[in-house]
Amino acid sequence: MNKEQLIDYVTHGREIEFKYNGKKYSITYAPEGVEDYISFCEFYKETSDVKTVDELVNVTREGVTVLQMLESLTEEDIWIY
Repeated sequence: MNKEQLIDYVTHGREIEFKYNGKKYSITYAPEGVEDYISFCEFYKETSDVKTVDELVNVTREGVTVLQMLESLTEEDIWIY
């Protein structure tokens, strides 16, 4: 997935789950009625909440950015809802 695809998914409120290096991650959004934000986390771990896709793509886990993770995925490792 490239940055343009990510922007499209986020703009349309699509939730994203993916597997990277044997760990599962998700990109979700603030509940309705709460201040808008994009939430990124490894399943059941600390969440990074950001306001924009530009901030999201620069969030790092284990020395790798979200964009680097997404760009390395195959279709088998990503689920869009």
